[in-house]
Parts: sequence; C-alpha cells; structure tokens
Amino acid sequence: MSSAFLAGLRFEARMMRRDGAIWFALLALAGVALFALAMGASRVVSQQAAIAGARADETQRLTNLQKTLAQLQQGETQGKPAPEPPPYRDPRNAAFMGGGPAAAVAALAPAPLALVATGQSDLLPPAVRVTTGSKDSFLFADEIDNPANLMSGATDLAFVVVFVYPLVILAMAFNLLAGEREQGTLAMNLASARRPSAALAGKLTARIAAPVLATLLAVAAGVWIFAGWERLATPGFAVLLVVVLLYGLFWAALAAAVDGLGRSSAFNALTLIGAWVAITMILPAAINSLAAFAHPAPSRTDMVLAARAASIDADRARDASLARYAQEHGDAEKPAGGPQEMTLRRLATQEAAFQRVEAIVAEHDAQLARQRDMVDRLGYLSPAYLTYQALADIAGSGETRYRAFLDRIRDFHVNWREFFLSRAKAGASLTAQDYAAMPKFTQADEELMGPAPTGHAGALIGVALPALLLAALALRGYRRAAPR
Repeated sequence: MSSAFLAGLRFEARMMRRDGAIWFALLALAGVALFALAMGASRVVSQQAAIAGARADETQRLTNLQKTLAQLQQGETQGKPAPEPPPYRDPRNAAFMGGGPAAAVAALAPAPLALVATGQSDLLPPAVRVTTGSKDSFLFADEIDNPANLMSGATDLAFVVVFVYPLVILAMAFNLLAGEREQGTLAMNLASARRPSAALAGKLTARIAAPVLATLLAVAAGVWIFAGWERLATPGFAVLLVVVLLYGLFWAALAAAVDGLGRSSAFNALTLIGAWVAITMILPAAINSLAAFAHPAPSRTDMVLAARAASIDADRARDASLARYAQEHGDAEKPAGGPQEMTLRRLATQEAAFQRVEAIVAEHDAQLARQRDMVDRLGYLSPAYLTYQALADIAGSGETRYRAFLDRIRDFHVNWREFFLSRAKAGASLTAQDYAAMPKFTQADEELMGPAPTGHAGALIGVALPALLLAALALRGYRRAAPR
C-alpha cells in the first residue's frame, strides 16, 4: 500500500511541477502571507511608538509637577512664597492632579507574535491615561483609527489564512477525480495501480501538501524576518503552525469529500465556493447577528453618549441645588464654607456622575459578556471563526487578553481614585513623598505573553473534528471510485 501511495504522490508531484499556473498560485500565496506579516510588523512598531510616547509624556508631566512643587516648598521655607498657581495647575491640589495633570499611563505591550493578527488592537488603544474620572473619560477619549480603515479591515496574516489560503487549497484539490474522469484517464490510471485507493490518496496528498507547505514556510520565514528568530522558539509559534495546518486540512478534506461524490468538476467548484462563502462569511456574520439580537447592547458611541449625559445630569442637579439654595436664602447669601467646602461639593457632584456612568458602563459590559458567551458557543459551527479567534489569541490581540487588560485597568482605577480623592476630601496637600508613592500600573506575565497554548485546545478540536469527519467521507468516496 505504501508503494502505491508513494507512486501516486511522485506522479502527481511531477505533473504539478510542469504546471506554471500552480507555481504562480503558490508563489502568490506565499507572497501575500509575507506581505501581511510585514504589515503586521509595521503595526507593532506603531503600537510600540505610541506606548513609548505616552510613557515619555507621563514622565515629563510628573517631572514638571515635582519641579513646581519643589519651587513652591522652597519659597515657603525661605519666606518668599512664589505666586500661587491656579488650582488646576497647583501640584499640591489632589482633586485636580489626579484628574489629568498627574494621570498614570496604563499600557498593553504587543505580544511576541502580535504581527500575526490585528484583532482588537485597532479598536482599543495600546495606552490610556487613567484619571479619577469615570472610565468613559479616558477609555473612549480618542478615535483609534480612520473609520474607513476600520470598515475595510486590516491586511494581516489572519485574513490571509482564513480567506485566501482555503481558496488555493480548493483550487488544487477540487477535481482530482472529476478532472481525470472527464478526460477519460481515471480508469486507466487506477487500473495500472496495485492499490487504487492508495494511489488516489498519494495524488491528493501531493495537491494538498503544496499550498500547506508553502503557507507554513512563508509564515516561518515572515516571523523570522520581521519578528526575529527567537520568536520561532516560542510555544505560540508552534500553536500557530498547528492552527494553519489543521485549517488547511479541513478545507482539503472538504474538497476531497465533495470530489468523492462522483459529480462533475463544475458541480464541485460551485459547491466548494458556496461552502467557502458560507463558512468564512455567512456563518460568522449570522452568529454575531444572532448574539446581538438575543442580547442587544448599545454601540460604543451610544454608551459614551449615555455616559456623557449622566455626567451632565449630575452637573445640572448640582446647579439646581445651588439655585434652590439661593432662592431660599436670598441671592446675596452664599453657601457657607471656604475653598475646602467648595472642593467637597465638587467632589460630591463628580462622585454622583461617576456612579451613574459606572452603572451604564457595567450594564453595557454585562450585555457584551452575554454576547461573547453565546458567540463562543455558536462559533463551533464555523471553523473559519474558530481559526480567526485562535490566531487573534496567538497574536495577543484577542478578546481574552484585552478583557484581562481592562480588568486590571478597572482595579487600578479604583486604587488611583482612592489615592487622590482620600487626600482631597481630607484637605491634605500633595507632597514629594506622595508623588513618589503614587500607584503604578504593572502588567502581569500572562498579559505580556498572551494566552497559554493550552487555551487554544477548544479551537483546535473544533477544526480537527469536522476535518476528520470529512476525511472519512472522502475516503469512502475514493474507495467507491477506485476499482477493486
């Protein structure tokens, strides 16, 4: 049986070497993969530059504040006080410093294989300035990318693997039986083989191996060139190769199963193109639409507008309270209390707005969590969806890593507010010791490296199982076509 398999493999390989169209398709596939990795590498450089710029700005801001603070303290010590700065520029004012001038940078560094997939990185910034305000004031303060670019999508390896890679495999394997049957050479070729089914398997292997190996080699070469050879030794790279291999085998098994039905080449081509459209486009869109229908959540724009409205409502409530006080006690009479009393009132207003905004954001996040849970369950209907999610997780730009990043920002935000607001409410001025003791945002090791390889087991199984089922159907069809 092995000799028949090898004979079929060698014969098909010789035939393929003489076909210029096959060489063009393989070179084009490898070239597109390398181009996508180059684009991914440039995106990683941009993210690193954005993080470095944000951290440099943070260092400069804190240096300037500490310098001003030292000058003020020196003037007080020498009996020559410097001119009092306005409250929003006074480095001693905890209420204002925590809200902007001393804001801390929380950054998510690109993972080792970030060049593989864009994922969530074009929707969420790599670095944010955490303040004492509500999360909407700094998480959604800037537009991350050109809306036209977001709508058209990024050119990354994940796109090439999910959409382009299957087309080349289908073009290579869709008419192994049908083509020779229509040319009248199938019966003669199979009759000359000792084990016809093994010879067919060898011929199919040659057609499948060419695009799969071309893609794997291009991926390895691209990661080596654009990310460094040390990335080839990471567990994530091994998982990347396994994902690409299994996804290619799924489409090869599908092509072989359709070809084994014994229909014409035209039927095979139309059926496989329809399957490609359904698996890569229709099913993922339908899954997302169904989850959004079952658990509707406002868009990010709606959430930000609602959060802004809640903040405005809190300001209006404060203004209405002051107006009632003036009406009841006379316009000439002002509320009792000095600057500290005014600070406490302002902080109370901000806290009321914060609570309203947090409730809106929490409701939005809860709905998104329900959507994600439903999408994750239904995602097993589409190997393309599972493959893309696995590639995004390998790149460190998937949902899992970003949710962990946002959770750490949430915890850090609580500590940041407590540090500044507790001093503001107590009327304490910030000192040099306070600046040295400010909370610092740090990343956990799993955030730096991305999800562990074991986290991709579900996606790998979800692609491998239908591939095995289709391979069994293809084997049955090839045995039926081969004479005994």
